[in-house]
Amino acid sequence: MISGLTLLSRVLGLVRDIVCLQFFGTALWDCFVIPFQIPNLFRRLFGEGALSAALIPVYTERLHKDKAGAKLLVRRVVTLLVLVLGGLTLLGIGLAWLYGWLRGGTGQTWVSVRLTTILLPYAVLICVVGVLGGVLNVHRRFGAPAASPIVLNLCMLGGVLGFAWWGGANRWPGLYVVAGAVIVAGVLQVGLQLMGLRREGVTLRPSWEVKDEGVKAIMRLMGPMIIGLSAMQINALLDTVIARMLSATSSTGPGFMLWGRMVFYPVTEGAVSALYFAQRLYQFPLGVFGIALSTAIFPHLSTAALHNDRKGFGEALNQGIRLVIFIGLPAMVGMILVRGPLTAIFVGGRFEAADSAQTAWTLLFYALGIGAYCLQHVVVRGFYAFKDSVTPVRLAVRMIGLNLVLNLVLIWPLGTGGLALSTAVCATIQVGVLLIILVKRHDLRIGGGVAGALLRTGFATVVMGAGCWLAIYWVAGQKAWWQLLVGVLVAAVLFAGASVVMRSKELRELLGRK
Repeated sequence: MISGLTLLSRVLGLVRDIVCLQFFGTALWDCFVIPFQIPNLFRRLFGEGALSAALIPVYTERLHKDKAGAKLLVRRVVTLLVLVLGGLTLLGIGLAWLYGWLRGGTGQTWVSVRLTTILLPYAVLICVVGVLGGVLNVHRRFGAPAASPIVLNLCMLGGVLGFAWWGGANRWPGLYVVAGAVIVAGVLQVGLQLMGLRREGVTLRPSWEVKDEGVKAIMRLMGPMIIGLSAMQINALLDTVIARMLSATSSTGPGFMLWGRMVFYPVTEGAVSALYFAQRLYQFPLGVFGIALSTAIFPHLSTAALHNDRKGFGEALNQGIRLVIFIGLPAMVGMILVRGPLTAIFVGGRFEAADSAQTAWTLLFYALGIGAYCLQHVVVRGFYAFKDSVTPVRLAVRMIGLNLVLNLVLIWPLGTGGLALSTAVCATIQVGVLLIILVKRHDLRIGGGVAGALLRTGFATVVMGAGCWLAIYWVAGQKAWWQLLVGVLVAAVLFAGASVVMRSKELRELLGRK
């Protein structure tokens, strides 16, 4: 259910991005990207990220002991969340206007400041959505949380298409219309979660009690989780900020003076948009399968940890690893092979072939870490199920520092590809170390079946990759969408067929068969 709804959401998101790119172009869309990423970073930190991850084990435990107390805990957590994020939103708006004043008030700067002012309240709404979605997941209700992004994509599409129909030649105001559509989407998303919660007898009203032991336990857990679970998002934001700072634009010029010598910027205008859309594309399989898998498995891990069932925990984690291999390996190879036609379908309007090439180059390096990105969500939640939020954060801090260093080094020879490669390398190192620590610390047995899954999936991926490459080569010169369609269909059929021949256990599990 999660994968199906997320797939629909990602397809709509892809359509949304194509429409926005072709209507606004990279120069205008660059001004929207960072203000839009700020509330989404809050979502990763507080909503679907740290707060939701901290709430699920505590809520699961209280639900088994005191159902009425569990419902009260939800009200208190949401009340505290709204008050804290409401204050941070007001502070953020003030800092945005101060930044605009200090920068001297150029046209693009003030557009970004105004967009930040409009979009920051969405941080409160989407974080509430994430927390309520986590509660629904504990009750084994996955539909409303997974459908929530569909609402956002439809609202943003409605905003840009509506402005294109009724707006004038000046396209700058269209950015404000799309930002307003995001706020409307946030209100609708909250309403969607509340409908699901009513079926479980959970209602929301203000309840302030920070001395609640459950609230205290959540606060203790989520502090380190904010960095531990969101290292990848922080790294992605660092990529964007560095690309913005080191881009050659009409206002900054081609470079800067350093010790009396001209140093040319490593990337050009549009680099931020290339990173943004490359991130959107590699997150397609991550959202459809990786996050869906970790979301579905987290309540099971929490229940096993609650009852000190190490065998059950190990079996669930083992299954998660095998499914990540089955999903992540072909997704990585497939994304690398179809990156050209995939990014070429964006071309049109103000998005040109050069922009497509830069996005494809960036996507090549992001795709190398797809398996690590998927497994990271599963392994980190394994620590959180044991209410251990300190270990992931210690490693995450080191990875953020390493990513920053690699960004500043690799951007010069590889451009935006260097920023993407840095993120992939750091994610791979992080998940490998975390998995080793988790297994040793809790004496888990997860080896059974992993080697076999790697062998079966590796064979199927080789067959798929060869067929996909030949298919794209066969239709080379045709329309990009036709190349993409042929390549994906051939890859899907070959991978599924090879998996059946290899009697893949993972394929049967995904299809719900024994």
